[in-house]
Amino acid sequence: MKPQALLFTLFAMVALAGCDRARSTDQDVAPSPWIAVARGQVGVEGGLLQVRPAVPGLVSAVTVSDNDAVKPGQILVRMDDGAARIAVQLAAADLAQARAQQAELAAGLPAAAQRAQRLAAASAADAAPAQELADARAALAQMKARAQAAAAAVQAAQARLAEARYRLSLYTVRAPVAGRVVRRRVEVGARVSPQSPEALLELLPDRPLVVRAELSEAYAAKVRAGMRAEVVLDAGGGARYAAHVVRLGLVYGVASLGPAHDQPDDARDLDCVLQLDTPGLRVGQRVLVRFLPDHHKP
Repeated sequence: MKPQALLFTLFAMVALAGCDRARSTDQDVAPSPWIAVARGQVGVEGGLLQVRPAVPGLVSAVTVSDNDAVKPGQILVRMDDGAARIAVQLAAADLAQARAQQAELAAGLPAAAQRAQRLAAASAADAAPAQELADARAALAQMKARAQAAAAAVQAAQARLAEARYRLSLYTVRAPVAGRVVRRRVEVGARVSPQSPEALLELLPDRPLVVRAELSEAYAAKVRAGMRAEVVLDAGGGARYAAHVVRLGLVYGVASLGPAHDQPDDARDLDCVLQLDTPGLRVGQRVLVRFLPDHHKP
């Protein structure tokens, strides 16, 4: 066989083999069961709570540790409240004094009113001078005015005591909601402040876990609230976790997880929040979200 003929034959065989492989590949590739795919991160609705003190002070006790479950109102941290307690005692003493003055005036009112009534009757019968009746009535009016002032003083003292007790309560840090302590960052003896850069504690609320997915513009129009999805770890493989779309964002923004390998650095993504229907994931894990068509049930 001539060299030209041999080369032509080999070329034809390679071309036919390539076509066969292409046809085989086309037949093996199945259509994707997902209508959209997005990267996301597991979180909790509202985010982790940063527990901070309401007033500056010195920590005298910490009652919880990492991973502890807490109930609403449970004491987490106590701060030195000596000065605040003294303020409560002083306010309570002022209230007691104001009440004593009010009681003293209240005790004298019936007698003053009775004297003015007797003098009025006597004056009507010309048995008492008019000036004496006028003086009795003036004394009664003055006593009533002092009684009203005493009542107002009692109310003011009560308000000051309530304020002092409220300020005292600020030195006790309580759990705002039920949850679990993720990280304790404070120890006894530390001086803390509401403006401190670090929170006293980080709390995971007892709320449903969610996934915040970042939808590219190419997929955003295909996804809607209520749509079912499956969630897998970003590393790939492993279990699948059922989820459903809760809401879509209103504006596009820069991807917080960074651009994907096939996206430009300035890509704009739409925030999509899904609620996890299957337990097993933890806050902070990075995942892939695969959105399923309406007829598909995970």
